[in-house]
Amino acid sequence: MTTPSSAAALLELANSLDAEGRKQHASLLLEHLGSVYPKDAAILRRLAKMLAGQGRTIEAIEALCRLKPLMEDKAALLEDIREQMNPAIESFNKHLAAGEVAKAEQYAAALTTVLPGNAMLLKAAMSCNLSLGRKEKAATYAEALLAIDATNAAARALVGETAKRSPSLGAPPTPRPAAALMSASGHTAAPPPPQPEPPPPAPPSDVHPLIQLRDKHDTASRILCAPLTGHGLEEVEQLLNAARGIAVSVPSGSDLEAWAKHYRVMVDAIDVQSLKAPAPDLARDVSVDLASSSGAPLTWKALRELASRQKAKVAFFAAADRVYVDLYARWYVKSVLKNSDVPCLVVLHVVGGSGQLRDIAQSLNIRDQRLVLSGDRFDAAAVTTKCYDAPPKGLIAKPVAHLQSARFLIAGAFLRNLKLPVFISDIDCLLQRGVDDLLKRSANADVVLNENTDNTQAGSRFTANLVLLNPTSNAALFLCYLRSYLEDHLNRAEVSRWIDQFGLLLARHYLAIHGKDAHIEYFDTKLDINNVMYPSFQQNPFRFLSLYHGFDMSSLERADALGGAVEAEPKRPKKATAKKRPAAAKATPAKEVASRDRKKARNRSAATA
Repeated sequence: MTTPSSAAALLELANSLDAEGRKQHASLLLEHLGSVYPKDAAILRRLAKMLAGQGRTIEAIEALCRLKPLMEDKAALLEDIREQMNPAIESFNKHLAAGEVAKAEQYAAALTTVLPGNAMLLKAAMSCNLSLGRKEKAATYAEALLAIDATNAAARALVGETAKRSPSLGAPPTPRPAAALMSASGHTAAPPPPQPEPPPPAPPSDVHPLIQLRDKHDTASRILCAPLTGHGLEEVEQLLNAARGIAVSVPSGSDLEAWAKHYRVMVDAIDVQSLKAPAPDLARDVSVDLASSSGAPLTWKALRELASRQKAKVAFFAAADRVYVDLYARWYVKSVLKNSDVPCLVVLHVVGGSGQLRDIAQSLNIRDQRLVLSGDRFDAAAVTTKCYDAPPKGLIAKPVAHLQSARFLIAGAFLRNLKLPVFISDIDCLLQRGVDDLLKRSANADVVLNENTDNTQAGSRFTANLVLLNPTSNAALFLCYLRSYLEDHLNRAEVSRWIDQFGLLLARHYLAIHGKDAHIEYFDTKLDINNVMYPSFQQNPFRFLSLYHGFDMSSLERADALGGAVEAEPKRPKKATAKKRPAAAKATPAKEVASRDRKKARNRSAATA
């Protein structure tokens, strides 16, 4: 309906009040308009956005429920619903974790109203009501759930029990393959019995195909974020097959098209078939150039001898292209050399850096026998694979997925040759205290991962900014699978920007399935590594500090975090001779070195932007 002129004027007034920061007055006016004009889509949509902006998520969803049958632009409605999903789910999880089941149920109920065809939400609402003793209300959610997932044992039992008290409810329907299989608690339903005939098609859904695609991905992700059983693997395959069969028709060039592409490449990244494959034979040394901190060429044999002379107990490994090396490498290397409390090597791999290692060594100006440079022949200009990030970024011109994955393609060669524990990290990372206690704590582990336990997205469960591998056969298997997976996906037509993190999740499962007594541990994300972003340097308890994109690098100098420039390791004194030795050159002050390096980095960044 068209908003009456009087109501339109009041709506404009509400918008003005909101813009002035008088949000309480604006919402009172909009709520009044919503009650007077309950079928006015423009008023309801503005009311929903304003309520959401004030953190009144449930009320915002209720307004969207009233808006749903009135709004003709389904794509815009879909976007409005999507904006409220994450805050509502976060609030649901927060209340559930605090034991506030009644409050959590309010969010689950609101979400099932606006998205009635979502099995995950129905399971959550059913579980909450059962916990609260509301069996009749729980049974209504169970019936709705069985219309989507007739194999859900809990829903079938609840409907059957309720039917005995209320025969009009009837018996549970005959099972058929599930459309969504993960419960809110993380447990999977029992496997369906064999079906002699193909199951009937699922009833038509009023849920937008893009939401269906996202829900399939999210449900598969939840299963993969838990220990994987054989039945869970089958469930994920069903979900992925269903996701690939969803036709999403959205306007070309729109945000919705970008979201559809984002979820397509993420669904493709969940390569469960690779989990069934035999172990790849990738125990071979990759083609890389090696050099000392002065730029002098090294061989693998010379590198092993260097590690022996240094009595190294651990290696720190980071990889990046020349731009990121110029921006971050000095800070990374200096922090490790300053703070490592065990003898170590630092391996800095420059993606595409073959033939440039001497120049890079001169640019770094860190003369230390513990620093080793390596480089490969990667040519970014030759990459034809399209790399997609989540909107609004979408298609990325730079082959970011390849650059981020390089460390996992190369690291296996260093693990095999050095036979030392290896920390694989981002280059925009600082070591702030020793690792001896961490190495002792994880001495029996094959792999140590950075797990985000609060995140149930397959591409975000593990952060690739830090991995520790011990020189074991299981760690080698982990890296062999990961390298095989990455080489496959990086050579496809399209790839997710987060392919390395998808790879870590699947490699974890591959090792659990195929490894022999594999031992996987996890970093302490409150002490070992930060998974929150800091805009600038500040004192914090983290052992490894990830700077992340957009970090204010100048704050490191203000904080004097690393104590100035790292000087060359003192050499052993030579025998005295009669010749007079020239006076030592005057050392370059640390501030001048830092200023010069910043200028070089800015110039190179500008040239490649």
